Formats: sequence, structure tokens, C-alpha cells
Amino acid sequence: MRRDLSVTVSSVSAIRFCSTALGCCALLLAQRGQAADPIADPAADPGTDPVATLAPNPPPPRLDPTLSSLVSTDAPPPLVWRGSRFSIADGVVSLAGGAITLIPDIIPPSAHHSLGGGILFDNDVRSALRAHTLANRYIFRDASDVGISLMVSWPLVADSLTGAWWYRGSRDAAQQMALIDLEAFAISGAIQGVTNSLVSRERPYGSDCGSAQLPADATDCTGSSHYRSFFSGHATIGFTGAALICMHHFENDLIGSPWDALSCAGGYAVAATTATFRVVGDVHYASDVLTGALVGTLVGYGVPLLHYRHKGAPTSPNSLQLHLTPAVGGLGIGGIF
Repeated sequence: MRRDLSVTVSSVSAIRFCSTALGCCALLLAQRGQAADPIADPAADPGTDPVATLAPNPPPPRLDPTLSSLVSTDAPPPLVWRGSRFSIADGVVSLAGGAITLIPDIIPPSAHHSLGGGILFDNDVRSALRAHTLANRYIFRDASDVGISLMVSWPLVADSLTGAWWYRGSRDAAQQMALIDLEAFAISGAIQGVTNSLVSRERPYGSDCGSAQLPADATDCTGSSHYRSFFSGHATIGFTGAALICMHHFENDLIGSPWDALSCAGGYAVAATTATFRVVGDVHYASDVLTGALVGTLVGYGVPLLHYRHKGAPTSPNSLQLHLTPAVGGLGIGGIF
């Protein structure tokens, strides 16, 4: 989904480029029109009337108001951050959430399975949406991984880096937006990871383990991911990203109408598609992805809302500034307290 926003931003840039080009062409044509009618020199042409020679040239033709609006080269105003700033407390919450998110990758799920099998409409939805072959299910699982990557990178790269910093010219606002995004993703990941390990729900494909299609010694059946169905991390992170996109675009009028609304709708479309692919890939029940969508939406709106609704001073002694710096093998983060 990042590509959609990149196209949006590129479209805005193309419009500005074309407007600038049209404005330059109009200016050059006006100058050539003036050069084609120079003031005559009385000495070179004695028969020329001095009074007529000294008469001012007629003004250049005025552009039609409709055309003038099309060739306007006004740049969007710089973005000013008006919400409360990312504080040391926010940094602690983000680091703690990130650490908790990693726990399920280290500690296996609980041996006691609090929830097993489908509930309510789960089995009906599974029968309707699940891909028929194991190979196709893996394809949809891979596609869902692509979708979640887009939903994580869109708020950070497309909105913060490209929209706020490059297009709106505000490094400060871009930094605040990115830090809020990281905090929201960390909180969502922590909630999902802890619940996932404690509930220890068997994945839908678990009932097929030991069959001819899915041998009992397959990685899906023997690995720790076998009992990590509730609730869906892809749906949680995907809808967290969609909510962040909507909040940042509408609160900051990031790229203007109607692109802000289209970005919000696009984010939710990718998040919903990603969550659906988890059901089609038979790794989650419908109740898993619906719960993830609910949690992700609440966190994705709640975290930035706390910042946008509490106006902060331009600088704060308790603010935390983080900067990305090159490091061996990737990027490093430096902080100023």
C-alpha cells in the first residue's frame, strides 16, 4: 500500500511540476511579445513621430482566471506540529512494548489451550474462504506477509518521511509522527503477543495434521506456531497501521483533499485484504482476525489521539528526540533526553 501513497504523492508533484512549466512558458511568451514591439529610435528613423515613439507599450494580455488557477505554483504551507511531543514516558512505553513483543518468539505458548476449534461462525467462514489446496494456502500466506510489510512501512516511510518531511517540509513533524507510529505498533504487538501465548489456540489447519495432505511431522504441525491462532498479529498490525494513516492525514491535512481520504480508505482496504488472506491461508479463524482488527483500530486511533488532543509547547524539557544514523549492517537510533 505504500505504493498507492507514493503514486499519490508523485501525482501531486507532477501537478506542481506541470503548473510551474506552464507558468514559465506563459512568462516567456509575454516577454517575447514585448520584445517584438520595441521602442523606436528617433535618430535611426527621422520620420518617426517622437510622441508616438515615447508612448508606452500596451500591457501584455492577461491570463484567463481559470488558466491562472491551473498554473498556480503555490507550495503547500510547511507542516507545524501542534500536538503534545513524544516524551520520555512515551519512549519507555515504546521500548517496553517492543521488548514484550519479542517474548512470544522466545517463550513457547502455554501448554493449556484456553480456546480450541472454531466458535460461532468460524467453521462456516473457514469452509467458504479456505483455499482448496495446500500450495494455494501458502501463496495467500506469503501475500499476507507482503500486506503487513506495506502497512508497517506506509505510516513510517510514505506519511512521515515522504509526506511530512519531503512534501510539507517539516522534519520535526515527521519525527513526531514516526515516533507515535512506533509507539502504537509496539503497544499493539505487545497486547497481541501476550494474548497469543496465554490463550494458545490451535490454528485451523491443526485438524489436518497427520493427513495425507499435511503430514504430522510438517513444520506447521510440530513448530510453536501451531498454537498461536488467537488473535491474528497480521490483522492487529495491519489495522493499527490503517488507523495511524487516517489520523495523521486528517489531523494534519497532510497532502490535501481528496488524497487524505483516499489514503485512509486505501490503508483499510489493504489491512482488510491482509486479514482475509490469513483466513484463506487457513492460519486463522474469522474470530482471530476480527479481534485483531478491533484491537489494532483501538490502539491505532488511541495513541495518536492522546498526542493530537493534548496540545504541547514547541519544546519541552521532558521531550525525547530520536535520530536515525547509519550503522554497520543497517540503521541505528540515537536519542537526546
